Amino acid sequence: MNAFRCRICGDAYLGSQAPSHCPFCGAHWEYIVELAMYPEDINRITITEVERDDLAAAIQLETGNARFYLALGSRTDRPELASAYKRLAKIETEHCELFAKLAGTSMPREIREAGTAQGDWCASIEESEARELTAMNFYAKAALRATNDRIREVFSAISAVEADHIEVDVLLARIAGCSPNE
Repeated sequence: MNAFRCRICGDAYLGSQAPSHCPFCGAHWEYIVELAMYPEDINRITITEVERDDLAAAIQLETGNARFYLALGSRTDRPELASAYKRLAKIETEHCELFAKLAGTSMPREIREAGTAQGDWCASIEESEARELTAMNFYAKAALRATNDRIREVFSAISAVEADHIEVDVLLARIAGCSPNE
């Protein structure tokens, strides 16, 4: 048994080998390090006003997405789809917690309350894909604007995770029986 830690969210993982993705925030394998290699001061940084604004926008984005996924996760008509979105809600909440920590602020209280998701599964999955595309693009741009290496690292990593979520949406659309035009 070995101990690993994610450079992005900071959560520890115990296993025989490092996972391909962080089981908590979804960061890719290159951000998983042995426990002893994790710098404890990784989030003690000074950020610019632009970075603070980007983190505030990221908190709002992740809050909205987590609430949307909680709504999908509470549906009972397709439990196999609902369980996937319930998991995505947890990942988006993890992202929000990280952004709040970096910004030196608290997480919005409403993040744990289900929002609304209207329409059938195909429409909801399409909305999810649009939300993930918005997040992925925003984080990629925020990474380019960042002057702090840690902020750049986090936004780059989370942008890649959001791209993974788009792939999840494509898979779930197939499972739901959605046509490419729906």
